[in-house]
Amino acid sequence: MTLAYLTTPLLGIVDTAVVGQFGDAPLLGGLAAGSLVFDVVFTTFNFLRSGTTGLVAQAFGGGDALEEQAVLWRAVLIAVVAGVILAALAPLFAVAGQWFMGAEPRVSAAMSVYIRIRLLAAPFSLINYAILGYVLGRGEGGLGLMLQAVLNGINIVLCFLLGLELGWGVAGVAWATVTGEFLA
Repeated sequence: MTLAYLTTPLLGIVDTAVVGQFGDAPLLGGLAAGSLVFDVVFTTFNFLRSGTTGLVAQAFGGGDALEEQAVLWRAVLIAVVAGVILAALAPLFAVAGQWFMGAEPRVSAAMSVYIRIRLLAAPFSLINYAILGYVLGRGEGGLGLMLQAVLNGINIVLCFLLGLELGWGVAGVAWATVTGEFLA
């Protein structure tokens, strides 16, 4: 799983490289600020992965397949509800991020675009947290690695396609993440 977690910073590098091709510092600043806001919001939901891992591992060790499934479905339900709420509140997170960052207007505009689009992936991202916790709790780290590799691979390819080839910039990078989370 360490290998899978090491691919996550690669996503940030790719996002930065794609947006950097436009030669516009405020776009890079907006991407960085938007990523920071996104990370702060999503760090609070790490319990969906770690908590699910522990509870599934207990049930798996005890041979209780029904409890394993119950833990997964509870985590998925929490993920869906929280994700829909986060997606609905994306404009408020964007405004709050702009207020906290106090950045210049062009940086704030790019940050707002990134946050508003990226938070649309919240339900899918949180469901992926729950699924990864379930897989790890069952001791299937190889499957978890594959899931993360697929997610990150789709994201990287789409980042280049949407961000550079189609020229969508920060919006393309954000849509690449949304699509990657949905497809994985």
